Amino acid sequence: MGANTSKEHHLVPKYWLRAFAEDGHVLGRWRGGAEHRTPVRRAAVVRHFNTDPLAEGEQRVALETYLDQHVDGPCAPVLRAARQGQWPLPQAQHALALDALAWQVVRTQAFRSFDEQVGRHLFPALWAMEAVEYCEERLERPLSQAQRMEVFWTALRTAPDPSVIGDPRSALRASIRAFERTRDLLAAPGRRLVLLRSSEPLLVLSDSAVALRRKDGTFGLTPPLLPETIEVFAPLSPTCLLISTPRTHHRVHQGLTRKIAAKANAGASAWCQKAVYRPPSMPWPARLQLSAAPLEVRAPRLSALPAQHPPGPEPAHPEIRRSELRTLLEQLSREQPPLSTPGA
Repeated sequence: MGANTSKEHHLVPKYWLRAFAEDGHVLGRWRGGAEHRTPVRRAAVVRHFNTDPLAEGEQRVALETYLDQHVDGPCAPVLRAARQGQWPLPQAQHALALDALAWQVVRTQAFRSFDEQVGRHLFPALWAMEAVEYCEERLERPLSQAQRMEVFWTALRTAPDPSVIGDPRSALRASIRAFERTRDLLAAPGRRLVLLRSSEPLLVLSDSAVALRRKDGTFGLTPPLLPETIEVFAPLSPTCLLISTPRTHHRVHQGLTRKIAAKANAGASAWCQKAVYRPPSMPWPARLQLSAAPLEVRAPRLSALPAQHPPGPEPAHPEIRRSELRTLLEQLSREQPPLSTPGA
């Protein structure tokens, strides 16, 4: 790990960025159209992105340390081998490639933005449901259906900002839990990894690295984020595209065509948060335009009816199968002890 790991966290691993670099630099294009030659160490970086704000010492960067040692370290040679034409991968390396893809989906600003936006849209309804239960507890009797609806809609309209119950660790926990779901999806029966190559540079790389393409051909943040039909586009280099797909329409013998590259580049444009990168000597793809703003989750149109039957069991989080991740999740779930006061 670099000396600045505790502060500067790469949303795209440096080993991945280097495949798009020349002389240690990539050319980044920002939404406003400006382009800057950027060293790999400064590309796709956000300060303290994976820092635990309530921990001290090395535990503050426990997640970033895990990504460095247990994800990027083992996965870098596997994706390098794929770029160099070693395909298909042996079973153990195939599993590591799935790890790399799954983590790349959830370690970015795009995923965190999705999680935050969904939470912001749902918070008023959840607040209103709690308000109904609170009223019934205080009155020590059930409300009538009309009363329940009146309390619900009044609480919904007057719900406070979600920051009132903000948890600075929730985004870190969400990425760990989402990794397990994403990894299971990518390894599901019927899905496969397809590697497409071209003889000339055609692909650009966003600061999310991957893009999720829906069955209708769109790239969006519409829940659910990962339906079974989703395709994951992952440019490994300007000439190499890795796709996780349940479909069989990709023709490996045709290689990476300009049409498929255009789809991948459209995904990079949609899923970028700030910049899209390419080698400095590579021209910007024709007709590719960066989207005007990062992807947004559209606010849902809510409707409510009194429950006609007892609620079922609450959905459970996926099992965290890796001991190091379980330890991380326990750290991020522990309550922070109160700060001691001088002289106490």
